[in-house]
Amino acid sequence: MAAVVALLVTGCAQYSPQPIDLSADMTNWHQVSVQMCGSRRSISADELRRIGLMMNPELLKARLTHARSKGRAEYAGLWEDPGMGMELERVFAHNITNYSISPSLALPVTGLPGLRKQIAEQYSEADYWNVRELERMFMMELDVLCYKCQAADARLSLMRRRLNVLRDEQARITRLHEVGEVAFADFQTATERLNETIKQVQEQEREQLTLRQELVSRLGLHPSITGIHPSGGLPHGVPSAVAVPGADMLLGIASVKAQMAGYGASENELRAEIRKQFPELRLSGMFAEDDDTEKGALGVEFTLPLWNRNREAIAVAGAERDLKQAETLQTWHALLQESTALGAQQRLLQNHCRSEYSRLRELETATARQERLFSLGESKLLELAEARHLEYERRLAYLDCLVNLLEVQTKLLYLNPSHNQQ
Repeated sequence: MAAVVALLVTGCAQYSPQPIDLSADMTNWHQVSVQMCGSRRSISADELRRIGLMMNPELLKARLTHARSKGRAEYAGLWEDPGMGMELERVFAHNITNYSISPSLALPVTGLPGLRKQIAEQYSEADYWNVRELERMFMMELDVLCYKCQAADARLSLMRRRLNVLRDEQARITRLHEVGEVAFADFQTATERLNETIKQVQEQEREQLTLRQELVSRLGLHPSITGIHPSGGLPHGVPSAVAVPGADMLLGIASVKAQMAGYGASENELRAEIRKQFPELRLSGMFAEDDDTEKGALGVEFTLPLWNRNREAIAVAGAERDLKQAETLQTWHALLQESTALGAQQRLLQNHCRSEYSRLRELETATARQERLFSLGESKLLELAEARHLEYERRLAYLDCLVNLLEVQTKLLYLNPSHNQQ
């Protein structure tokens, strides 16, 4: 008996303490972040995605959730362990000790362990697709953030160049105003433009810093890693249209697959509750010694489904299945509405971008003409300053329109299942 007990104990899991060491975690976090980035600060979009997929805390948590459900599915559906009962009886009047041994074993004739195994596997599958959905959303949001960072860099560079030009213009206009060749109103307008551009540069510097800090946080890097920004720049001109996914294509999106797996689990849970109406068999045996007489018996135990019949649990499981079905359809409908809305936004923003880009090209031509006339002495400084400012404002408007279009197109790309598999 002692050997049997020892064998059973050795097969049991053992507790192993795992205390949290915040100091060691902080050191490791910093070291991994440095290894990921090295001395680079300008990093390609592909490399930023790779870093983020490995370091983002929400993705790490989702993967741990999947690992938990995967481990549960591995051991789900096991039979109930057999039981063993022992009884000792002492008859003091006759100095007799009687004993009995009663082993028992439950036979799952309704197939509930197999259903529990399927349910656990389906929930594990749902968690897997939830991880893939979070990865899709992360990469989409990261690409949008990269475009915003590149646009912020482009705006700041444009504003700083404009500020240098304005300072030169202001100095010239001030001298002309002092000798009476420029009216006070024109002088005041030039001064206001200079001050407004200084304010724009300051605001843009704050926005650039905020976006870069958000990028570090989104990637899951240590906050000491500063100055990270995506390499490259925004595309020139107006980007080509991105295909708008239809209803059938959206069925391949990870969020829909996760909902479908959850719905399948709810169906099996309802089937399991229905099967619980029917009795399971429990076999038991008995060996006893009573007054030096050895006895043996075999017993069968089962429930009688007369009035309970697990009605409450069946009603709850049925309602849960209906809820899962509604959530699955709602997810699909929401994706279709999003895809349709993004398609309409893309068409509108493309038209806006074409219009802005066309006007920008015209103003660039007009400014270049004014530059030539001014160099020949056939145009005044105020006329040149006005042409430069109009081109500057139009370029900022074009950048804003372009970033909005790229954000919409990025969302459309990540609604395409084939793009998410790349």
